[in-house]
Amino acid sequence: MKNLIKSIFFFTILIPSVLTAQAWSKSKGQGFYKLDFTSIKATDVFDTKGDVVPFRTLGNYSTSFYGEYGLTNNVTLVGYVPFFVRNVVNETKGKQTGNIIEPGIVNNSFGDMDLGFRYQLPIKNVAVAANLILGIPTGDSKQADGLFTGDGEFNQLIKIGVGSGGKRWWTQGALGFNNRTKGFSDEFRYDFEFGYKFFNDRLLAIFKINGIESFNNGTAQAATTGLFSNNVEYMGIGPEVLYYANAKKTIGISARIAGATKGQNVLAAPSMSIGVFAEF
Repeated sequence: MKNLIKSIFFFTILIPSVLTAQAWSKSKGQGFYKLDFTSIKATDVFDTKGDVVPFRTLGNYSTSFYGEYGLTNNVTLVGYVPFFVRNVVNETKGKQTGNIIEPGIVNNSFGDMDLGFRYQLPIKNVAVAANLILGIPTGDSKQADGLFTGDGEFNQLIKIGVGSGGKRWWTQGALGFNNRTKGFSDEFRYDFEFGYKFFNDRLLAIFKINGIESFNNGTAQAATTGLFSNNVEYMGIGPEVLYYANAKKTIGISARIAGATKGQNVLAAPSMSIGVFAEF
């Protein structure tokens, strides 16, 4: 019961804090661009059985760019680029002597990119879009101490998003299949969000649910650090807010905090993100 209560307030690094309108395409020439910083400091991980177990203090700090651009009225290009990822394991000292027992470890590297597109299907009365996202293994998957910034495999995620909304609200959800390579298990992915606009549509409040379920059909080993492991599972919930800083609603700031109700082979730690974005 203690671990269950503890895990309700925990999250994983695998959910980037971005505005992902997976059911709608951008109009031709319209774009959304976001610079985001996500911070996590973990002293526990969800193990292979989903239990929360102690670990050396590990900090994960990711600075990323997310963008959407309307190539046509029906096709939107999508990209997520974590261009600086910093993993830090704190040194451990003896409680009585103060001597260093285990030295600190640091790994600064590029992360794994996601590139793809969204296609708006010609369906009336409801928004439906097909999403294809390619996971490019540009991160470090060979760090000797397991402080990975990527998984080293090329994956292909196919998602169908469905959405609807009114003048001040919207809701959408998506279901997808992620085909992974190099012995990693394939995944079932899902997400849902509900949003509402306040203060003359300048403040957007969003409630999100995201999750991954592993098919457990791979042979790759799970990472003991909870970073880019095989057989990852979680269900995360949390709010996100975006505020337009100018009257034209083209520039703004965002913030997000999230927690997970369960996890497997991932860090158990609170995830907090802040960002700035432009939309034009």
